[in-house]
Amino acid sequence: MNKKNCIIVILYIILLYFVFFIDDKNINDENIIYIENFLDKKDYKKVLQLDKNKETFIYENFRYAKPLKEEYIYNIFYHKKYVDLLQGYIEPKIYPSDFPIEHRFYPDDSQGMKWHKDTLLYEKPQYEAIFTITNESESKTQWRDKNGNLQELWTKPNSILVVKAQGYEHQVTPPVIGEREILKLIYTQSKNVNENYHNEMKRFDKFNN
Repeated sequence: MNKKNCIIVILYIILLYFVFFIDDKNINDENIIYIENFLDKKDYKKVLQLDKNKETFIYENFRYAKPLKEEYIYNIFYHKKYVDLLQGYIEPKIYPSDFPIEHRFYPDDSQGMKWHKDTLLYEKPQYEAIFTITNESESKTQWRDKNGNLQELWTKPNSILVVKAQGYEHQVTPPVIGEREILKLIYTQSKNVNENYHNEMKRFDKFNN
């Protein structure tokens, strides 16, 4: 094999490496953002240590959920370095929300989430974030893009999917097998809330009884 052919083979191998072995497949869209390997290893390890005892959760028809009181979780996700990381993908200025971070499990018998647009909780559209802690399921997030085309994504552990409220219509398909564990949190453009915010907060009254 001559030198020219060797260079071509090497370049082809490098191309295959980037296609098949580089895992990061981030999405940057006005209404939906996906970032893999969001937290550093130290912070992700802390998230993995969250209490997973479902007896401390409320079962809501198709999922287990509870608001988190662990301050260190808020300190992680609302730390300036992660807000700044998201800000690199989001044009409007965003801030940490005072809406509770929720810890959720979607078991294998869950029906998933039907097609919907996230409700406006503030005077300006908030950005609702789903951080995947673990995912042993076949569940996928699907959405219709600005051209009406169906898109779908299996969210990896330590990834964050951010959806702009009243943006794309989206759904989450049933797990089928295994379980999906997430955190749901909000980044906001405005501190001014609306009636929907107060109605959503009433969901957490049962945890105060």
